[in-house]
Amino acid sequence: MTDYLYVQFPISVESVPMRLVVTTMILGLAALASGCSSVEWKQVSMQPLRNEAGHVIGQKETLCDCRNGERIARLALFEPRFDERGVLVGYEEKVRGGVQLRDLNGRRIGTRFVDVRSRANNPNSKGLTIIVHSAPAAPATASAPVTTMDQLVNLAGLAPYIN
Repeated sequence: MTDYLYVQFPISVESVPMRLVVTTMILGLAALASGCSSVEWKQVSMQPLRNEAGHVIGQKETLCDCRNGERIARLALFEPRFDERGVLVGYEEKVRGGVQLRDLNGRRIGTRFVDVRSRANNPNSKGLTIIVHSAPAAPATASAPVTTMDQLVNLAGLAPYIN
C-alpha cells in the first residue's frame, strides 16, 4: 500500500493578494496599450495635383493631429486609363473595394467594384465597371508624360526630406 503526503502552502496562485496583483497588471497593460493608439487625424485640406496638360493626376491631402499640432501631407496618385485606341480618357483612384473612375478634370464619373466571386471563371477580370456619362471632357492630344518624384514633390509644394 502507498502512502501519500499532502502539503498545503499558505500562499497560492489562487489567493486573494495574488489575484489582485495579476488583475492590476492586466488592467495596467490594457490601459497602456489603449493609450498608444488614440491618435486622431483630421482632414485640413484637399488639393488636386495637375500635370502640364491641366489633367488632375492625383490629390494632396493635409491631415492634422490637433492635440499635438502635428501635420502630415498624404499624396495619392491616380493611374491613367486608356480606351481601346490608346487615347487617355481618365484616371483611376484606388479605394477600398475597388476603383473610383475620374475624368481628365478630376470629377468622379464611375466606379469599378472588385468582385472575387467571378475570378474562378474569368481570372483576368478586373471587376464590374459602372460609368455615368456626363458632358465629355476636353479631348487629350497626347498621353500623359512620365513624371519624376522630384516633379511631384515640387507640384505638391512639399520640401524634400533629406536624411
